[in-house]
Amino acid sequence: MHRELKSAVFAVLLIAASYYFGGVCERIGQGYELILSPSGETLDLALRLLLAMGAVAITAGLVAALVRPRWACFLIFALSALAMLLGWELKASGGVLTAVYFIASLIYVERIAGELNDRLHFSVRPISQSQSILLMTLIIVACGSFYFGYAAEIEREGFSIPPAVVEMIVERMEKEAIRLLPADVGEAAMAGFRDQFERVLDEMEKEVSKRLPVAQAEALMAEFRHQLERVLDEMEKEAGEHLQAVEREAIMARFREQFERTLVEFVEKAIRPYEQWIPLVFAISLFTLLATITRLLSWIPVVALMVIFPLLTALGVTEVVAETGLIRRLTLG
Repeated sequence: MHRELKSAVFAVLLIAASYYFGGVCERIGQGYELILSPSGETLDLALRLLLAMGAVAITAGLVAALVRPRWACFLIFALSALAMLLGWELKASGGVLTAVYFIASLIYVERIAGELNDRLHFSVRPISQSQSILLMTLIIVACGSFYFGYAAEIEREGFSIPPAVVEMIVERMEKEAIRLLPADVGEAAMAGFRDQFERVLDEMEKEVSKRLPVAQAEALMAEFRHQLERVLDEMEKEAGEHLQAVEREAIMARFREQFERTLVEFVEKAIRPYEQWIPLVFAISLFTLLATITRLLSWIPVVALMVIFPLLTALGVTEVVAETGLIRRLTLG
């Protein structure tokens, strides 16, 4: 098989892997809700992302180590960046991020080629040492896709609390309300319930004060207390002296519904001045998580290449050649 044809095969592999990675990034940009509300689909998306990153890392290592001259290697990475953009459906935000990938890939190729030229024997070590550049860039690209997708959604619709977060808070508050709600839901019992629930709100107000300016926290909590007072008023109005369990459940169902609505309005009002920064905060958190996972798994592409290179030699795709070169050293004259 001619050298040019072999190089073309490796190029196609890298281009295909880049296209797949671009498609996964497109899904991340559109499926930000999966990341904000973890589920089985979130795990599937995470596995696809790790698979795509691994495929790009392995094929990029093959191209950087085997394709020569160096300009041909640069051309292949340019085509892989274009394929990544096509997988992203040619979005402007994707163009910016694929440009970042292309620049990082040039640095990646230059470092590997320079290290291999300086060595007396071929080794996977230069690829292993430079792999972090490529992997961190791929993580930045994936997190950038999430950021641009989520930022566009907030710009269109405004910020809304992820349903999973709302469910978690409401369930916790509902359990607290059920625990405090007496068996006889009369006016006297409701008064005691109000006092105990007030202490829960005081603790909540302390937590809010830690995260927001004091004046704003006080204003928001005052509004929240006012809304919650209306909910409790309705509960008290409907309470009889000796309500049955069914009626009790009906009251709690109504409490849950009204509390959920009040909570959503309260949080969204509190966050609205800062909503433009929310995608960035989540993107940074996602980057930290992915960087940690990638560092733990970064040995896999290296081990794969350690197996692939000898296999390619055994199949006659590559061969070990001895080269002589002129070495220039500075010595005393």
